[in-house]
Amino acid sequence: MDELKFTFYGVRGSYPVSNRKFIKFGGNTTSLLFETGSEIFVIDAGTGIVNAGEYIQKKENIKTINIFLTHLHVDHIMGLPFFNPLYNKEMRINLYCFKYPGFKYEDKIYSLFNQPLSPISQKGILADLRFYTFGESVNTPVIINDNTRVNCLKDDLHPKSGVLIYRVDFYDKKIVFATDIESKKGFKGEYSDFIKNADILIHDSQYTDSDYRSKSNPKAGYGHSTVDMAVSNAIKMNVEKLFLFHYSPEYSDKKLENMLKHARKKFKNTYLSKESKLNKLRR
Repeated sequence: MDELKFTFYGVRGSYPVSNRKFIKFGGNTTSLLFETGSEIFVIDAGTGIVNAGEYIQKKENIKTINIFLTHLHVDHIMGLPFFNPLYNKEMRINLYCFKYPGFKYEDKIYSLFNQPLSPISQKGILADLRFYTFGESVNTPVIINDNTRVNCLKDDLHPKSGVLIYRVDFYDKKIVFATDIESKKGFKGEYSDFIKNADILIHDSQYTDSDYRSKSNPKAGYGHSTVDMAVSNAIKMNVEKLFLFHYSPEYSDKKLENMLKHARKKFKNTYLSKESKLNKLRR
């Protein structure tokens, strides 16, 4: 039976955290690794991609890696200088992002390796690193293999340049990755067509509703969703499973478990994204 495997290597938003309050679900920033057949691809390159790279290095048959970036906010790219496959001269790495007005996104990526941010320099990258750019709407899918392709749609509900929502099509199955979105009114129009009936929806859930609407320190306008927004979209889009994702770095394991209990009152098939846990989608 064919299957698409995916592992969360980073589940936090904003910045990584590390102490005993964050052991169960993890403290790295965004990175998600997919495996299908002999192919591997990654969405986002937060600190979680460091551990993903160590896993990939153990697979001698992997010579090409596709990395799909949702956007260039630092919590989604800060792991790249420490991604070991970049220093393997036998590796080809294809990096994808959308077109930013006024600059080439590869220049921002290289800045992570160059002075004054790093002593590595871009010349220290030994892999064959190539950059690809998506347009403003639904793009031609990137073909991973005969049965797997990656689609994307630009969303403008994240300050200030927007973000890409990705959909992985595996045979007739769909996994949607929708992080860094502020979905106050839910998905509509082309977003609805892109997401509806997904088998799995991985949805930004950075805040509880009470923190989002706090009188003293509200989070509205920050570009992130609440658990209630994620649940509402899961129901509206008729998805089979919902994974909460991109947790606030201030939220402990216990608070995340309380978020899950709250979500399951409205949508039973809700789960917490957990670092290093292997998940499978079968055709």
